[in-house]
Amino acid sequence: MKTRSIIAVVLLLAASAAQAGDIRLGAGAAGGLTFPIAQDDQGRGTAFEIRGIVELMPSVLLEPNLNLVRYGEPDLSGIVSGLDGSKITGYGLDAMLGAGIGRSGIAPYGLIGVGMYQTKRDQTGEDNSEFGWSAGFGFIIGLAPQFGLDFRGRALVVSSEGGGSKKAATVTGGLNFYLGK
Repeated sequence: MKTRSIIAVVLLLAASAAQAGDIRLGAGAAGGLTFPIAQDDQGRGTAFEIRGIVELMPSVLLEPNLNLVRYGEPDLSGIVSGLDGSKITGYGLDAMLGAGIGRSGIAPYGLIGVGMYQTKRDQTGEDNSEFGWSAGFGFIIGLAPQFGLDFRGRALVVSSEGGGSKKAATVTGGLNFYLGK
């Protein structure tokens, strides 16, 4: 329900900006590493992201996104645990402040996001969908009006049953492609 509300708000904002003729769109993909924070049952893993990019106004971007995280086997001081880590699939929306579409040079930005995250662990049968949020910083290197290299670091916190949460730091790099003016 929360995810649907967020998507509806984004679509309404994008539609109003498109009518005004000021909207610019793009898409991006990135990959990197994820590092669990204060979790002994997870090891360092990989992270991939596919995102849409909507520039509502200069220096304000919204990014609906799909995040795929795969944690590795935990390091338990030489003990073989038999745990392979877990997989997280996230559907979210990030707001970026400071970056813009089609700029040349280096553009730093801050970001904050919300989403729904499905956590799966095959060994224990855990399969939960929970609300989460993220925050971080990054920078875009504008290569041309249509392309930019995007590097970011973020903290991700996903609620879990029983009142706890899964926390991770993620570092990614990728390429953005821009459409529009």
